[in-house]
Amino acid sequence: MPNSTKIRVGLVGLSSDHIWAMGDGLAAQPEVEIVTAAESYEELCEQVTARWNLTSTYPDATSMFAAEQVDAILICGDNASKADIVEAAAARKIHVYSDKPMAATLAQANRIVKAVESSGITYMCAYHSAYNPTFDQVKALIDAGAIGKVYLARGVTGHGGPKEFGCSDYFCEWLFDKKRNGGGTFIDEACYLLNNFVHYFGEIAEISAFTSQMGHRDYLPPDVEDNSVAILRFKNGALGMIDSKWGQVGPAPLRSSFHGSAGTITSGANGTELFSTASPTVPSTWAPIDMTARVGHGRMPEGLKGWCAPDVPRSQTGSNGPEQRHFVNCVLAGKPVTGAASPGTARSVQEAIEAVYRAAESSQVVHLPIG
Repeated sequence: MPNSTKIRVGLVGLSSDHIWAMGDGLAAQPEVEIVTAAESYEELCEQVTARWNLTSTYPDATSMFAAEQVDAILICGDNASKADIVEAAAARKIHVYSDKPMAATLAQANRIVKAVESSGITYMCAYHSAYNPTFDQVKALIDAGAIGKVYLARGVTGHGGPKEFGCSDYFCEWLFDKKRNGGGTFIDEACYLLNNFVHYFGEIAEISAFTSQMGHRDYLPPDVEDNSVAILRFKNGALGMIDSKWGQVGPAPLRSSFHGSAGTITSGANGTELFSTASPTVPSTWAPIDMTARVGHGRMPEGLKGWCAPDVPRSQTGSNGPEQRHFVNCVLAGKPVTGAASPGTARSVQEAIEAVYRAAESSQVVHLPIG
């Protein structure tokens, strides 16, 4: 990185609505200065210039790289464009902070991994949910045996639809394009759950899946799914299930649950809760649950106790600061990003996404790795 008082950051692609929170989180870092942007929509360039006091904007990444000296970039454009951008940045030793998922296809993700590894740049694929404090706490509990041997992971995600959710026209333009997005609701929403599952339980061995379009969103092309279900088998023997939809009416009742021989961890409307018969050591900030007020299915197991994680202010989660702090720390230390936002984990998630679409199209189980 050039000798300077600030990490000079360029924005490449502004069409994802995640640009605003991710950019604000970067701008809040004292070591960062956002200086330029590349985007074909002039009105978006005007908005980011006003928001972060940029000194220049360009119609595309090629023009920006030719004219500007930046130390890092934030990518918030369509998924299919990311491989070309990362390769261009890596060739110039420019670090990359990218919105999720890694790419639109596994082949593109492989190109990104190759560019990152050959150049030695710092690369982060920002799965925002990984930067909630409870994310690592739950993994630590599972690893410590708080729920015994895990046999099932379940995930539920989705919303009423991109337009109903309030996504901008710039975002929807490529969300509804299978080639530019990589698919529909599954790659858009279920990628978070896959990232969670892969980080917690390791590699997936096989996947079967179904996708469909419900037909009640007339703005969707016929090849873009708004309803999907995947069944997973992990190499450790545990099973997994994910459903993702653009058609949720009302709040989803449950986001994820992890089931083991000695307990369960759930995340949903009641927050994140642990129920265990294993007498686990829990984080000091987790509050005991009065089990007499809970209704179970049949008789409760002997020794069952419960705890609830504290509510975390949104300002302390995800793209509101913690993930940007991690990226900046890695850049300053000259170290790779590890864990759930690492290029290796992002590539594994991309492989699982591709396996889901292959399984749905072929009506066959897809075995991983798929290359």
